[in-house]
Amino acid sequence: MLYNVILFLHILGAVLMFVAVGITLLAMLSMLFSTKTEGIRNWSALAVKLDGLLPFSVILILFPGLYLVFSTWGWGNSWINLSLTAIIIMTFMGPIINLRRLKSILNAANAETNNVPSVLLLEKVRNGVLWNSVLIMTMMTFAILFVMTVKLSMIGSLVTFVLAIILGLIASKILLGRVSKQSTLSTKIGM
Repeated sequence: MLYNVILFLHILGAVLMFVAVGITLLAMLSMLFSTKTEGIRNWSALAVKLDGLLPFSVILILFPGLYLVFSTWGWGNSWINLSLTAIIIMTFMGPIINLRRLKSILNAANAETNNVPSVLLLEKVRNGVLWNSVLIMTMMTFAILFVMTVKLSMIGSLVTFVLAIILGLIASKILLGRVSKQSTLSTKIGM
């Protein structure tokens, strides 16, 4: 019975992590395609507030997860070790890379007086480091879920995480490339 309750808390933490990462991604996409300063302001405010949900989800994942490792699985499973490493890395990526840039977007949006976002604000929203980080974290969340479910070997787990990072970088490049093309096209049409 205790194992099942602990497993439930562990899975609840994973669900909360997906919610936090998913809503952050939704807010970022909404900012990226927003044509109004108010939209960027509202979506960046939501993304900044969500920063508190990710650490809470990590606590719900880690403490029950550690209990499950010590009571049942042990440290000899590479899928556990690599998933733990990925969660720790993501825990630091959020505040160090994402939150700093999201707060900068929110501050710039709050300072804007025009209804149409300035070039500076749009540059902050289209920050490549921020987009790489958010999309890598999104893909790593799926990778963690995959290796924890399938329980891959060391090679399989490493390949999964490397693919997640590569897919995150590719998705970021494609997304920002499309937005850049749309922006260039809109500028030419407006002339």
